[in-house]
Amino acid sequence: MRYVLLLWAILFAAACAAQAPEQMNYQAVVRDGADALVTNAPVGMRLSILQGSASGTVVFAETHIPVTNSNGLASVALGAGTVLSGSMDNIDWNAGPFFLKTETDPNGGSNYGVVGTSPLLSVPYALYAKGSGSSLPGPPGPPGMPGVGACDPNDRDSLIVLNNNSMAWGFFQDANGAGQWIIHALGGTNQSSIASRKAVILYDQSQAHAFYLDNSGNGQWSVQALGGTNHTALATSKSAVLYNNSNAYAFHVDGGGVGVWTIQPMGGTNHDHVAYGGKIIVYNSSMAYSFVVDEANNGAWTSQALGGTATSVSTTP
Repeated sequence: MRYVLLLWAILFAAACAAQAPEQMNYQAVVRDGADALVTNAPVGMRLSILQGSASGTVVFAETHIPVTNSNGLASVALGAGTVLSGSMDNIDWNAGPFFLKTETDPNGGSNYGVVGTSPLLSVPYALYAKGSGSSLPGPPGPPGMPGVGACDPNDRDSLIVLNNNSMAWGFFQDANGAGQWIIHALGGTNQSSIASRKAVILYDQSQAHAFYLDNSGNGQWSVQALGGTNHTALATSKSAVLYNNSNAYAFHVDGGGVGVWTIQPMGGTNHDHVAYGGKIIVYNSSMAYSFVVDEANNGAWTSQALGGTATSVSTTP
């Protein structure tokens, strides 16, 4: 049974707490196989934190059975469910990247279907500091996203997209703080999704549809034709990449506030990927293709020949 989870709102409650709890709030809109909202009903959910990549090691997993509200919204606290494996308290948040895998049974049981895996784009700094073992101040952290308040999850740069197979509804706040909807037609097939901090992207085998804000704070849609096969998706804070064996399609918002797709031809064989620290690399044994957005918000691909044998990946902490 198909279902959809499309509210991009993983709220790091720990980052705003004086005492860092081993919990993070997670919300999702749940739809059934007929694309109808599952309202006022229990749903089964399994949440897993993966380390290293979107298919990495499960360092924590748990189940929940929340009850959706009248809008189909399910809310849980990651870290407060029935633990299957691991411990939130033992996660070394400095050893990322980390990804959240979500699985749901709209009927309230444990017949889960994989919805997707999304990167945890911000390290839960309060949890990391809690286990750091030192009271000495560390180096300054990266600047936060602009918004109404430093810990306000409803900042004006946030985006929400609702969709079925035929239509998508993008919601944002304009420069005056008023809520606005932008309606966009889709291709009539099942849609998958990926999000950076700059955009929400819906995609099937043939097309990708990116919803983003321009420099005037207005919501815009940008469409890119894809290769007609299944695609793998990954994202960082500024960009997202979809790829199959033949091509990689990167999306970012440039310095002029325009959504830009940049295509990189690839070698036609099996590829793997890594996304870390704003950088995305897609690679096989022979070639690596990297995408990065610079300080002027210009995005570009670069390539590097590899040795033709199995390749391992390492990152800085």
